[in-house]
Amino acid sequence: VADFMVPLAFGTQTGGSTIRPAAYCGIVGYKPSFGTINRAGLKFVAESLDTIGVMARTVEDCALLVHAVSARAMPDLRTKLPHAPRIGFCKTSRWTEAASETRISLETAASSLALAGAEVEDLVLPADFDRLYDEQELIMNFEAARALADERFRYADLLSEPLRKKLEEHWVMPRARYDDAVRHARECRHAYAAAFSEVDVLLTPSTPGEALKGLESTGSSIFNRNWTLLGAPCVTLPFGRGAQGLPLGIQIVGPYDGDARVLQVAEWVRQMLA
Repeated sequence: VADFMVPLAFGTQTGGSTIRPAAYCGIVGYKPSFGTINRAGLKFVAESLDTIGVMARTVEDCALLVHAVSARAMPDLRTKLPHAPRIGFCKTSRWTEAASETRISLETAASSLALAGAEVEDLVLPADFDRLYDEQELIMNFEAARALADERFRYADLLSEPLRKKLEEHWVMPRARYDDAVRHARECRHAYAAAFSEVDVLLTPSTPGEALKGLESTGSSIFNRNWTLLGAPCVTLPFGRGAQGLPLGIQIVGPYDGDARVLQVAEWVRQMLA
């Protein structure tokens, strides 16, 4: 998509695998609300988290592709917003894990959007939302141990050692720990909806920084996995550059099933920061 070989692409997100690579490549990524695109035929890693997302070079193309495959109404991205968006600047409890270039980029975007007419205010989520980062990994790995059980039992020698160990560890993990994490995530989803009584969307990092060198790692999902567990719609827009000159992104996040609003504000943000 980034080098114009194709205009559109799909990407699944269990932690951050739609938003993060899109940000690394300097394109638009859109993870819809959980369940928006039917997952029939998908090989699950974590059934309660796996979400089909899309990537493109414009917000409108992302919205169009999701409309085409989900029959969800295409939001009007060309009509002026009825009022300037109310944006909550949500640094999250993991702000210090972002590179200095990322922090500067987000603060610059927030200031520029305020000058463009948006109502921008700092928004801090409840303290117990910090548990979601570890709970997302716990839920993902517990479910993966079952989704990939056939592969582990029949073809263990074909799996990487780190993956095999992770699957084995979470196969024997007590079910009660998984149930507690699921229960807390459900409670946070209800509390999360209330955060949008005063704002339309949140502005938050897409990634800790620019893409890592080499193929050893795809990078950290620390600025994605909490939103994935909440089932929230997310859009990443290219904005800024890292220390090595590679793209950075800013992320627009909304309430569950608030996709139209997220896409409309994301398009407004894109225009204001162009």
